[in-house]
Amino acid sequence: MHFWIPEVVQLIFEYVYDPDRTKEDSEGRVTVASLARTCRAFRDPALDVLWAQLHSLDALVLCSGGTRVNDNSQVVWERPLYDADWRVLASYAKRVHTLTVSPQSDTWDISTMHILNCFPLPGALLPSLTELNWLSDREDFFPFLHCFCGPMLKTLGLSPVAWSVRKCIAIASLAPSCPFLEHFSCFGADDSSMQAISEAVVGWKKLEVLEAGPVNERALKHAASLHTLQTLRFSASSELTSDILEFCSPVAVIEIAALTPLSLQAFMQNVRFSIQHLDLRCSLYDDVFPHLFFAHLKVCMVHPEKLESLTLLAGTTPKEDTNNESIVLTPLMLHPLLSFKGLEHLDLGHSCTAHMDDTFLSKLALSCPGLKELYLGDQKAWLIAPLLTFDGVTSLLKHCRQLLSLGVFFNATFESDVVYTAPVDAISPQIKSFLVGASPINEPVKVTAVLSFLFPSACISHCIPEDTPEQLHGRLEKWESVDKMFGIFVAARKQSWEQGWAEGMAAVEKITTA
Repeated sequence: MHFWIPEVVQLIFEYVYDPDRTKEDSEGRVTVASLARTCRAFRDPALDVLWAQLHSLDALVLCSGGTRVNDNSQVVWERPLYDADWRVLASYAKRVHTLTVSPQSDTWDISTMHILNCFPLPGALLPSLTELNWLSDREDFFPFLHCFCGPMLKTLGLSPVAWSVRKCIAIASLAPSCPFLEHFSCFGADDSSMQAISEAVVGWKKLEVLEAGPVNERALKHAASLHTLQTLRFSASSELTSDILEFCSPVAVIEIAALTPLSLQAFMQNVRFSIQHLDLRCSLYDDVFPHLFFAHLKVCMVHPEKLESLTLLAGTTPKEDTNNESIVLTPLMLHPLLSFKGLEHLDLGHSCTAHMDDTFLSKLALSCPGLKELYLGDQKAWLIAPLLTFDGVTSLLKHCRQLLSLGVFFNATFESDVVYTAPVDAISPQIKSFLVGASPINEPVKVTAVLSFLFPSACISHCIPEDTPEQLHGRLEKWESVDKMFGIFVAARKQSWEQGWAEGMAAVEKITTA
């Protein structure tokens, strides 16, 4: 082959077989393997594609003299590895960029790990490895974790189910093996692993993404000080000391998880945010939602007007609590939100906002005119009657002209003898999604007529489940009727508008030519 560009050839091979595809492409893999044997020019690009991503260590064992045993369920070495075997293994191992140690690897023979730990050649076992997904919970594997964490490693994901001293030791000593790590995820972390994970975190100076459970105050201060930080997700397991913890990376998304809103409020007593994106998550509600929650949040924000995204997500509420007045967010409780004038995304979709009225929603619209996404109580089937009406919704639409997605729990009922006319300046064709939650409704035809006028480009959806309480059966049927009629109403309006436009143009032309 006289004229060829290796990078182009490799792109072609990646098109034939892409290891990132969700479904294993065995035919593509066989094709690229055949190309690797076709000629010397194809060999390296084809092998790079074939070995770029491994979902087990089986290929490394087989290429260096291993065999399949126990009805092909295990791959092991049944003889010693000599220098030639190690060099063959190294020639393939240098091509591996991503390795996944999956839960299925729990059937591997532990001797595989012991032998790989004896790798005799200079340098790391997988010198080009940039991503390691260690999904196995097998305890006797964890001491070998450092064998795969080389200086090129940028992404490390762990998901242990249970913690032990051996696992904690293995994780606490990771940083020296992969000092340039950028993305660390450990979603199975708990209080027993907090010290070990925190010890590893403080050793990484270039972290961009940290996703873990509870970490101690030292690790939080270290992560918050990193200029490279883009995403920080952690659990607030305890209150901080008297020292102020400052999160000063404006571009970073900070996500804090806690058991309840009250425990989250306690954690934030000594926290200061100079950030643009804040995500607060709680496993369940307190018996009473803290009245000063948003007031404390406002105090925590150094520059409230610069916050662009705020989410408060509470976990699943038992059905008997959907009528609990003590967890309703009132206008007085939500008033501090009016200081967050730069908000583009506000998500209170899992909170009960039934006591929010038209006046407060209008104030919110005037304070935050740049809102693009707004969700208020639309993600749960609340039984409490909402105070918000169509008037509040249309006022919001008139003042927030950048809205792209809207979810509101509101009163969508009409008196039978009243004709409701929506204002023309509230029409929002740019909104693609309108979520109504479990909003009360009485006349589906009238509601459809108003919604098709206000949201001509939107998809209308509710959150009322099929096994809903008896009190919501009527709402479910009526919103399903709205869903069936909405497209017809929109099409009819469009046809009427186009016909009116054509007739108007014809009249103008007639006058002009007269």
